[in-house]
Amino acid sequence: MPLSAWKRELGSAVRPQPIADLVGSGVGLGRVYGGKSWRKATAGFYVPQEAGRHGGGAEDRRAGRLTTAQRILDAAPLLARDAALSTWAAAYVLGADWLDGLDPYTMADLPLDIVATELKRRSTGAVRYHSSRLDPADVWSRDGLRVTSPRRTTFDAVRWAPSLEEAVVCIDTMTAFGLIRLPDFADYASRHHRWEGIAQALAAVKLARPNVRSGWETRLRMCWTEDLGLPEPLVNVPIFNHTGHFLGAADLFDPESGLVAEYDGSQHREVRQHHSDNIREEKFESANLVVVRSDTIDLRKERKLLARRLSDGYRRGQLRDRRLDDWTLDQPAWWHARMGTRFRANS
Repeated sequence: MPLSAWKRELGSAVRPQPIADLVGSGVGLGRVYGGKSWRKATAGFYVPQEAGRHGGGAEDRRAGRLTTAQRILDAAPLLARDAALSTWAAAYVLGADWLDGLDPYTMADLPLDIVATELKRRSTGAVRYHSSRLDPADVWSRDGLRVTSPRRTTFDAVRWAPSLEEAVVCIDTMTAFGLIRLPDFADYASRHHRWEGIAQALAAVKLARPNVRSGWETRLRMCWTEDLGLPEPLVNVPIFNHTGHFLGAADLFDPESGLVAEYDGSQHREVRQHHSDNIREEKFESANLVVVRSDTIDLRKERKLLARRLSDGYRRGQLRDRRLDDWTLDQPAWWHARMGTRFRANS
């Protein structure tokens, strides 16, 4: 099983050290306060200036910035005995790679959220404090950090999310990484019906789905269903032709209109992946399906245009000559044997 992004980054990240420990080990105050070798993580705690930073060339927007793991470790001294990291930071420590603490639209650092039974600090631009009950089952220990449990992490993240769409992204992500199950989380949320933000949390639960492969795919689905009001699509469903040949797994698919919507992430820029994408698109179109492809530019900057493209694709699909359809969702026997269990769309 591959290491999570948190575990990979943890190897180059450094836990903040108290200034007294640094001085005791022979590091002069002048080097800490006035030099370029150390930076302040939080009041009274320092880390080496170059610790936990992204590599990469000038074209990489993260190059030189602190890794998500380093940002989280920087906040470790702020965790009192009655406090725990929550929302995206806890999710990242628990293994949800997609919740990396960056605003998906601006790439700016999001503030960390710390939940405490008693507020002893004021929120800043980098850290937000929340006064809230923490039951023993709500707090886990991971790599020396107090973090909220998966269900509590998801619950806090969805009720404090800036929008319903981002709340759905959080639930889809935690489900995709196996940290929660939708029925269990729905039950957890319903049992906290008096908590702040519960209306958004319950609304997000109804829109969340399994089988999602990226947070951007969820945002594309929200554009499809919430912006346009189109019928809910199947998610990552395998499609075959009538001879049993596998055409591809469509990110989003509406069987009535024959509309396939594909999200192309950063990996799709690689030559081999782009080559595979083109072949899959040709297979879909040869089977009389309509394909609309999108990427982060569409969802970040050209969402209205994307919505028009999806709407036009739906219209074209409805008008297609269905006698030419050469596709089916029926899974051939070889697929069952290969996959082990039958795919259940949106199960």
